[in-house]
Amino acid sequence: MKKLQIIMVAVFCIMLFSGSLAITVLPDQKYSDLENRQLQQKPKLTKKNFTKGTFQTEYENYLNDQFPLRDRWVDAAVALQTKLGKKDINGVYIGKKGYLLEKNDTEQLDKQQVKENVDTLTSFLNDMEKEYGKRHVSCMMVPSKTLAMSNYLPSYVSTQEPKDVLDSIQKGLNDSKILLNLKDTMQKHQKEYIYYRTDHHWTTLGAFYAYQEWAKRTGQAKEYPIKHYQQEKVFDDFYGTTYNKVHVAVPKDEVVLFHNTKDTQKIHVNMDQGEVKADTLYFPKAAKKGFNRYDVFLSKNTFQMEITTKAKTGKTLLLIKDSFANCFVPFLTESYDRIILIDYRYGKTPIGTIQSEYSDITDVLVLFNTEKFMQNTKLSKLARTKKEEKTLEEFDADEFLEDM
Repeated sequence: MKKLQIIMVAVFCIMLFSGSLAITVLPDQKYSDLENRQLQQKPKLTKKNFTKGTFQTEYENYLNDQFPLRDRWVDAAVALQTKLGKKDINGVYIGKKGYLLEKNDTEQLDKQQVKENVDTLTSFLNDMEKEYGKRHVSCMMVPSKTLAMSNYLPSYVSTQEPKDVLDSIQKGLNDSKILLNLKDTMQKHQKEYIYYRTDHHWTTLGAFYAYQEWAKRTGQAKEYPIKHYQQEKVFDDFYGTTYNKVHVAVPKDEVVLFHNTKDTQKIHVNMDQGEVKADTLYFPKAAKKGFNRYDVFLSKNTFQMEITTKAKTGKTLLLIKDSFANCFVPFLTESYDRIILIDYRYGKTPIGTIQSEYSDITDVLVLFNTEKFMQNTKLSKLARTKKEEKTLEEFDADEFLEDM
């Protein structure tokens, strides 16, 4: 044990010296395929960002992200920590049966941002309930994998449930039944493959159980049994974003699609204001070319997407979402003629403007992962429910480029 600790110290010293030297001469990297995210670029020093302290934080992130051969050093450090018997590495718990579960430390959240998000969401839902009626508005909060799959955590770990946040949402609603907390539903099925082992997302099976609960509780759609769907395994080599934080030896994930066995209807997808069009909800070829196999669902995250079907129900759904909704959407196509998907991480058009564009909306659904909802910094336009025309002021070129 002592030898390994000495080796770790020596490795750290070598990393520090060689990294400091190399970072001054090597070009900065813009994107990490392994982590599926943009890397911090060298920040410019200004009086404003220095006095606010943001420069120091951004520069520290820059040094961490641009460290030469960073991925290989991380692999080496993780391997040593694993040999030392650690079950908590880089903010990830090494769980039972190959499950990697991210820490969810609510104490590290920006409490003011969380409060703003709660206020924005409750205001939006109350406005929607007044406009469309309580039977046509619902909000599903998806628990983190760490909470939903708590039986797979190391024995010494206790879970943190953001109960106060969910209670605040419920208390702020005119009708508390609008909110569906899916924790109990997910935990009931945690012996099944409802979350990926190496990624933070739920699987299609997990989304199916959520759909069943939502359909039963709201009556907005028919509750179909699992035999209604034909399952197709499209990938068996998926390593998700959680794996890329630790790179430990765990089984690869499988990605399975659910097809309606009786569904002969045609589906048309329109995204990026008509720049991308398709007649499918699944994009296996695109997902295979990239790193993230989860991109098989709807191809990518984008601000606005429109799905039209031949369901002939006379209903249109407005779906406010994050990426957890991507594999949930296929279950909705039998119940709606049109589904409008809005993801405020990638745009800022006020929701009232979206409603003006689609006057045939009959139902509203919000689907968020609870942790991602609390961290979201781009929800303010969700509270602007006044219907108005779109203006050029709502397009921010710099923000658009940042999200590319």
